[in-house]
Amino acid sequence: MKLVHQNADIALETYQRLEDLATAYWYSEVLFASLDLNIFGLLAQCPSTVDMLAGKTGYDSDGLSRLLEVLAALGLVVEYEGEFSNGPLASNRLVPQSPGYLGDFLLYRRYFAPHWQRLAGRVREGARANERCEDESAEQYQQRTFSYVRALDLQAGLKAAEALERIKAFIGSTPRLILDAGCGAGAWGRSFLKEWPASRAVLFDLPETLRAARKLYPGPEKWARTLSVGGSLFEPCIAPRSFDLIVISNVVHAYGRREAARILANLSACLAPGGTLIVHDYLSDIHDQDPVKGALYDLHMLINTYNGRVYKLEEMFGLLNGAGLENIRFFHLKTDTSIFVAKAGPTGQYREVGSPEMLASLAVGEGFSFARVMEASDISIEPWVRLKCRFGCALYGESLCCPPASLDEDKMRDLVSGYRYALLVQGSPPSGQFHERLLALERSIFLQGYYDALAFGAGPCPVCPSCPQDRRCRFPQKARPSLEACGVDVYETARRAGLSLNPVTHRQGYVKYVGLVLFDRKERHADSTRPGSLDA
Repeated sequence: MKLVHQNADIALETYQRLEDLATAYWYSEVLFASLDLNIFGLLAQCPSTVDMLAGKTGYDSDGLSRLLEVLAALGLVVEYEGEFSNGPLASNRLVPQSPGYLGDFLLYRRYFAPHWQRLAGRVREGARANERCEDESAEQYQQRTFSYVRALDLQAGLKAAEALERIKAFIGSTPRLILDAGCGAGAWGRSFLKEWPASRAVLFDLPETLRAARKLYPGPEKWARTLSVGGSLFEPCIAPRSFDLIVISNVVHAYGRREAARILANLSACLAPGGTLIVHDYLSDIHDQDPVKGALYDLHMLINTYNGRVYKLEEMFGLLNGAGLENIRFFHLKTDTSIFVAKAGPTGQYREVGSPEMLASLAVGEGFSFARVMEASDISIEPWVRLKCRFGCALYGESLCCPPASLDEDKMRDLVSGYRYALLVQGSPPSGQFHERLLALERSIFLQGYYDALAFGAGPCPVCPSCPQDRRCRFPQKARPSLEACGVDVYETARRAGLSLNPVTHRQGYVKYVGLVLFDRKERHADSTRPGSLDA
């Protein structure tokens, strides 16, 4: 299911998208209500009709029927011959008895829903969020802390498991002593201890957080090979130059630049010689599965913290460099967060893009409004596209970058088949400016180590008013063929990359230019890994 903004197309001037945005909270309320009613737990027992569920629970059968219809439309439950059962995602994540249950985490998101109604006032007046409500009792605060720790613990475990395969290749030898800074219930530290049975870990957080963690994990076996220490990350090091591995997960975004810099400097001072600092967090300018999530999370910090913010990629690099950590590798998880693996060392020695998806941030920096890395195999190449040039464009045969001089669909297909990835970007007129940005992006990707980067533009080549009569290009270093000229179905390719693209229906309509940069030839992987790979 695509979210509302993921179907957005500025070229389509319709009120419907505004209506969809205004009612987006309906989706979350359906999920929250279903968790409150234990719909997924009930369906886990056996497939049930509406009447069976109503009889078992006493719920209103009409309301229950209508709720189940929506859950089926969302793909969370499945209906067959009048009986409802959980879909795969609900079975794995929404049934209270399942090991991967995320209900506590999801319901904790509802706690913040009323806070979002303060957004306009926050922007208008600049008022800061209070850490704790004045009328909140000590008991209520303790319960909220427990709910927070419980909610985030499972998510932290999932993130740690996803990150470990990349992290351990960079760390190398088994870390003797691990620090989980701002640990919550210690999910990251426990994941590391499971990976390295000979290691020991210090779980460090505020005393009230550790008390909640003890309540969540009362058994002594959950605290084996660990030492829990209460304190503040703003205080001087708990053990200078002692830790071989330090992880700080989803903490930096809760603070402003000065505080974040102080925390990272304190942690850097805790690293043993050759030690590694892992920073796991959101970034506001990384465009992957959801190009809006990081920016929305930044607003979440604006509303719910005193001065927290979600940092941009380069800002995070700057914070780490300022802490004396200039030997950095970076990669994005498959979900919505990122990992920095940092050591002390010469500037730029390992400051590399850790996965192709991160190149999208370069495109945003070059001024493109949309950027998405896609598999090169998803580029759609069709013979009818060049026929449209031949029988629909007055410039056919005039430009050295257009048919018949450009690659035909067969040669383009052969070329694309040799690449692993393509970065698709969207920009706007004028065409000359778009073309210059595309060339700058090609160069940026080249400088990241992808020397095979090759750009394709939009429409006729804008470098010169016309090609010379001797048919020899005067600026081959700037000339690039368009995607259409080489047989690429731009509409279908854009759709596969997650970009909504539709024909402009009137002269005042919003024009989108689409370009693409191929990079990472397959043959490079026969003997080596791509730049930034932690398998190197």
